[in-house]
Amino acid sequence: MNAFSLPTLNHSKIKLYPNPTSDFFQVSGIEGAATIIISDLHCFVQLKVQIIGDESIPVKTLRNGIYIAKIITASGMVERKLTKV
Repeated sequence: MNAFSLPTLNHSKIKLYPNPTSDFFQVSGIEGAATIIISDLHCFVQLKVQIIGDESIPVKTLRNGIYIAKIITASGMVERKLTKV
């Protein structure tokens, strides 16, 4: 199953914090495995990581700016804005 066939979880309990961030962000509300894809506003993938449960994701190497974090789980997908300062 690809990301385009997954339902969008609009009212998801998945949270990203702190936001804005400079070194890392924490993902909470994930049950089981997930893929996190961080893209810039031009849709270029800057970071892709696999996680299990709640984890910290390092973003120190990303340039300052606004990104879209796509969190893909077995039950669906959610997108969140992430600001790197």
